[in-house]
Amino acid sequence: MSMPSFSKVNILNDFHRSLEDVVAGIVAEHSTPKEKAQKVNALVNGVKTALAPQLLQFSDKERTEPALVLQYCYTVASLEYRHKVWPYEYMTFSRRIGELWEAFCSTAWDFPKQTDVKRIAPPDFDKVRSALMKRLRNNVGKHEKREEILEDVNTFVNIVGEINMVEDEVFTVKGIPHVIDFKSGFGSNEKGNMLRLQTVGRAYRIWNNETRLLLLVRQDDNNNYLKVLRKSDLWSVYTGDAAYQQITEITGANMAQVRHDIINWESDLTPQFLQYLKNQPTDLTSYLAW
Repeated sequence: MSMPSFSKVNILNDFHRSLEDVVAGIVAEHSTPKEKAQKVNALVNGVKTALAPQLLQFSDKERTEPALVLQYCYTVASLEYRHKVWPYEYMTFSRRIGELWEAFCSTAWDFPKQTDVKRIAPPDFDKVRSALMKRLRNNVGKHEKREEILEDVNTFVNIVGEINMVEDEVFTVKGIPHVIDFKSGFGSNEKGNMLRLQTVGRAYRIWNNETRLLLLVRQDDNNNYLKVLRKSDLWSVYTGDAAYQQITEITGANMAQVRHDIINWESDLTPQFLQYLKNQPTDLTSYLAW
């Protein structure tokens, strides 16, 4: 981040210079808000793609923090310019913040400083099912009702159905599998997600009992569903500052420096947009506690 040409100010200026006039034209178009938003999102993505090659001026180990700066600037532009064509309401803003926060955190895995961090493909559930049945066959031994037991378990697994093993980050550290699920927050509507995490977590442990399962949550104040996950001893749960500390420990990214030096919504978003967020029935600026 020491190279002045790749500063937050310059990157944000590049976004604004590339987007301001074009988005003003989109605002005036006779099309639906959704169609306008799709155009804006494509434009913002295009600017980020055009700026990304500038990261190559940094060595592999120096690229992590600049990449996080670029991702943060993309987040600012994405929120600001999409709002111009389709003003946010509570659900869409909270959902979008979740997507953008996850992408921001995952950037540390794009350019990890720790060389023993390697992304891997998530296992196919068929492999988990096979591992479970193999273990069961070995444990049942020569039980007189062996085949009946195996058939009952196989039927039960089929009732449960296919489990999607895709998670936000799946990687190894010194050969040990790690799985991360990022969540912006746990509210009163998260019971389904809690149950999903319990199911997926158990499936990963069947696949490889050494798998480390980490749930990283942006906000500190969460619902009881998160407490249930903590007590299960299946997922290791980290919230707020502790979540960022985990990212630093795993990837080597200096999240504390980036958060202190770069993230400043009050100065980076327009006063009009910030005021709009504050004036909603629920103050939406609480979602900007990064």
